[in-house]
Amino acid sequence: MRENEVMIAVNSNFHHVAGENLFESHGCRFSEYRKKWKEWPEKFHVGEFPLFIDVEVTSACNLKCHFCATTFRGRKVKKGFISPDTVKKIIDEGADKNLYGVKFNIRGEPLLHPQIYDFVRYAKSKGLVDVYFNTNAMLLSEESSAKLIDAGLDRISISFEGYTKEIYERSRSGSSYETVLSNIESMQLLKGKLGVGHPKIRVQTVMLPELEQTFEEYKKFWSQRADEVGFLDYKEMKVKKKGVKFAWACPQIWQRMAIWWDGTILPCNHDDDGLLMLGNMKDISISEAWHSEKISRIREKHKRGMANEIPACDGCYLRDSEILKLMQKEVPS
Repeated sequence: MRENEVMIAVNSNFHHVAGENLFESHGCRFSEYRKKWKEWPEKFHVGEFPLFIDVEVTSACNLKCHFCATTFRGRKVKKGFISPDTVKKIIDEGADKNLYGVKFNIRGEPLLHPQIYDFVRYAKSKGLVDVYFNTNAMLLSEESSAKLIDAGLDRISISFEGYTKEIYERSRSGSSYETVLSNIESMQLLKGKLGVGHPKIRVQTVMLPELEQTFEEYKKFWSQRADEVGFLDYKEMKVKKKGVKFAWACPQIWQRMAIWWDGTILPCNHDDDGLLMLGNMKDISISEAWHSEKISRIREKHKRGMANEIPACDGCYLRDSEILKLMQKEVPS
């Protein structure tokens, strides 16, 4: 979409290719949520409260994927686990202000947190309609699957490069092809045995250059095992493009917020270094952060196509990849 000559595109980084589209309607409240998800950024509308919050239950991960920002930030990321009190505080405030959903991860592997099942159950008990997380599924045992089903998890995204052992294990250091494949199949079998449809399983890949030639085979393989198949655009993590001015605005700052395990509140889930920190849950509410002067200035810069003047946005991997796609569209073939 183009408004005041500034372009903004919602969900342009994710591509649905097979199975159910898990973003489609699942009831009136879910439809309302997805409608706002699209319209709020397109209209630069700041609602009373974010529609969605990324809640980092841990910054630790059991893998070292070469394309993941967590891997090459290395020791810069302080490892820790969120407290149940912090999760409760987030969900309680959100439930009072029409929060629609949470994703229980940002930088780490959520199944490492022993209380992840309690967090899911609490969020669902408070009426949230989109409770999910991304996982590498190494820890998605039959016991874990049963607990997540019982807690009411709506959906789960499992990242899996390719469909062969060679490609997958080359991309994800420390992983096991056989373990992950077995865990996915076991969860689907358990859902069938229990007669439930949740959590919906989405298998997705970062579209690495080496996967493009075999993607049809990838789609066919996973269509038989997952509820949805998709891919994410590849983002170059190692080289940042600095000082690029472009009439593009990030939709996240009108849709969602992110909260790290230590309570740090951020306006998006791509601020890897916490440069845009808005405060901490110990000292400020989510509502106060959402309507703060600092985030208002950030939104204004984006609306004017001047996001490059914000240090955390200048060279942001998401911004770089979106600008590149837009520039390629403008070049005649």
